[in-house]
Amino acid sequence: MSRIHRAAGAFVFAVLAVGSAAAAQAQVTGMPLFTNPRFGLGFRIHADIGQPTNAGAQPGNLTVIQGGVTLAAGPVGLGVNVGALRNDVKNIQGCSGGSVTGCNPQTRVTGSALLQLKLMGGGLNPISLSLFGGASTDFSAFDVTTLPALVPQSTRDSLQTKQLTIPVGAAIGLHIPLLFTSLNVWGAPRYNFTKFIHCGTTNASMCSSTTNAFRWAAGVDIPIFSIISIRGAYDSGKIAGQTVNDWGVGVSIGLGGMR
Repeated sequence: MSRIHRAAGAFVFAVLAVGSAAAAQAQVTGMPLFTNPRFGLGFRIHADIGQPTNAGAQPGNLTVIQGGVTLAAGPVGLGVNVGALRNDVKNIQGCSGGSVTGCNPQTRVTGSALLQLKLMGGGLNPISLSLFGGASTDFSAFDVTTLPALVPQSTRDSLQTKQLTIPVGAAIGLHIPLLFTSLNVWGAPRYNFTKFIHCGTTNASMCSSTTNAFRWAAGVDIPIFSIISIRGAYDSGKIAGQTVNDWGVGVSIGLGGMR
């Protein structure tokens, strides 16, 4: 077995082990999974807007806002993001005092982390290839507020239950030099493994199984003077047995790193 094959196998095993042991997540629902495999040494700060494209999903309540940072060193890239629906972003301030007064307990944010291992690409090589994996989970207002004692146990159990999503896949990219900039076009098939965690006594059966579904994403990154980068992506596949499609656009600032 070659050194690359051994490293790839260890990488996927580590991602699955970490994802199964911790409630740290990988993708904000309604936001594409950005997985451009062409990256180099550096650090970037990202801001993105995402939107589902299914019937009736007009920009507004279902619009997702996401922010995060990415780091890259050698063949390894790491991205960490926090995102939420636009309405939930508005509601977060009302939940910051630790009381349910003025706070919707359904308010949620999603934390995500994605790790990439580059197998080839960079420099003069226009083709890049990487393996990736990560995890994402949601955090609700229930985690920072105190519910009245009269709230039924079934409601408490429902609010404390979290959905853990573990995406594992591969990404391939093509670097296209232009006159003053370049295009980094990429595509990434993956499997999403999904499991409910932190179930209570009234909904324990929800946490007894793990499901998986195939999804894919494709996108483009456009670096500008190596400092600013613009990106966009489209994401499609099954979620809970239904086909869900999302698009997202974003901008980042930094030096090098994962654009």
